[in-house]
Amino acid sequence: MEIKPFNILPLIKFFQHDLEKIKMAFRLSDTIRKDVKNIRAAGDEVEFAVRDFFKNKLSPRYHVNDGHIVDENLKISPQYDVVVSENSKNPVLFNLADKSELLYYEPVFAYGEVKKSLYNDNLIKDFSENVKRSNKELIREIIPSNFIETGSTGIQVESPLTELPLRNPILRFMFFVDGSSLNSTKVGKFLKDTDDSYLPNYMVFLNVGIILNVCSESLEAGRISINLYPEYESKPTEWILLELEDENNVLIYQYLLLLEHLNNSIVGTPNVLKYTNNLFGISMSNIHKL
Repeated sequence: MEIKPFNILPLIKFFQHDLEKIKMAFRLSDTIRKDVKNIRAAGDEVEFAVRDFFKNKLSPRYHVNDGHIVDENLKISPQYDVVVSENSKNPVLFNLADKSELLYYEPVFAYGEVKKSLYNDNLIKDFSENVKRSNKELIREIIPSNFIETGSTGIQVESPLTELPLRNPILRFMFFVDGSSLNSTKVGKFLKDTDDSYLPNYMVFLNVGIILNVCSESLEAGRISINLYPEYESKPTEWILLELEDENNVLIYQYLLLLEHLNNSIVGTPNVLKYTNNLFGISMSNIHKL
């Protein structure tokens, strides 16, 4: 009896429908911008399509929407186009009328910005400025590197489980559908001149490739060792543009980068009482013994 080898999974075909929906939204956005003269609505078409991609792929474990992140002191971040949170940890503080949300900071895994194209050189700079503000203004407890989650609680073991100093790093990304106006030299200079902790962890240009951070030593040896969290790297690193031949490959690759982050991170649960006390300004002056 002939033993036939297993088939090779054509992964690219499973993302073709998702890619077409994003490209269709891109084409429709051009029509809305040129013929309807509505720039905001044109941008929304692309944003909705990309966000729906993440929603469909990450549901039901992860909650994906746009909105503002709120910390326990009720400080509010700028609005982000994509925020990924742990669905089982009650991530939504409040639903707004435009369907965006106010989201507790503790369950947040990642946030990102979606753009039709790199139509302005300041887009990356502006996003980095928002990251910088969010890093400095918003607070949440660090989950130590030796923490193991067990049900609704967890334990700390003797040895760290990750090379990172924490289990709940935030992943930040930018997603551009059209990268034809990308000036890699100019972007590269900005990345080198800016603190890594204020930069996106990677940038997606759907029809070009992905800008990401790699180990300098490995690159010199002809290999690519990706630093998904460059701000925590102690060894020399480089920013590169990884060019991929097909838009499908770019879509899959960036999705797997996000999945790698989600699979290796743990996020916290909001202390709702602390939020509530701050929300209503409860202090000892409000309390009277009975």
